[in-house]
Amino acid sequence: MSTGALLALQVLTNLAIVPASAGVPRGWTLQRVRDVEAPQFQVTGGHALRVEARRAAGGASYRLRGPRWRTDTPIRGASLRVRARDDTPVRVVVTFDDGRSIAYSWGNSEGRGESLLSGARAVVVLERADDADGSWHVERRDPFADYRRLFSRAPHPIVAVGVSADTDRLGGRAVAEAGDFEWEP
Repeated sequence: MSTGALLALQVLTNLAIVPASAGVPRGWTLQRVRDVEAPQFQVTGGHALRVEARRAAGGASYRLRGPRWRTDTPIRGASLRVRARDDTPVRVVVTFDDGRSIAYSWGNSEGRGESLLSGARAVVVLERADDADGSWHVERRDPFADYRRLFSRAPHPIVAVGVSADTDRLGGRAVAEAGDFEWEP
């Protein structure tokens, strides 16, 4: 072992060991939006969490002790800036112990890197609708630095990470996959 820095990787979810199956994987919690059908979840053979939403909204989170994602179904006409049209094919949500959260989102009309803040919830757009070609996109984020930038205060510990989809506003359909969540200290 070198005397240089040791890079330790900690897998943040259990997706690497969960067998392919329909539904929310064991250890995950389904989060429903009141009065709206929840999306359908499935663990794929590639150990990614597939989420499909048809006039649905909600997510699944894995309680914690640089995700990768893909979609080929952009939601045309959606806008994360407008509550009545804030649908998106996939979000990766990081929740902190003070109740604040950052949703890393696939954008619609928003630009890559754009941030939106609403109370204790922030949205950071990482990909554009035009990028929804079904290929995998690898993301590297520092949620603590994003927290500092977005909320102008010292970050709290991360307590959960989740995946969600949202198509209830415009009534569309979206399919996306996210996996390989890792923590790189």
